Amino acid sequence: ASILQRIAMREEAAFEECVHRYGALVWSLAKRFTTTHVDAEDAVQEIFVEIWQKAHRWEAEKSAETTFITMIARRKLIDRFRKSNRSLE
Repeated sequence: ASILQRIAMREEAAFEECVHRYGALVWSLAKRFTTTHVDAEDAVQEIFVEIWQKAHRWEAEKSAETTFITMIARRKLIDRFRKSNRSLE
């Protein structure tokens, strides 16, 4: 089974493997969308929580794991960016 399928079955070892395999990708996206190191760390944590929560939605025939994880990260980061801009207004 893939990492996301195993996460969907709530396998903690799969989650750790996901963080190890995709952590650098998620971190690089977070660094681009945030202004501080602390914000990037918070964003990465939120993204991995969302991956844990939404892994069951992944369909192997529709996208690669990397694509699914990138899309979750991108959406979460855009939401954070919009929220921070609203609070500045």
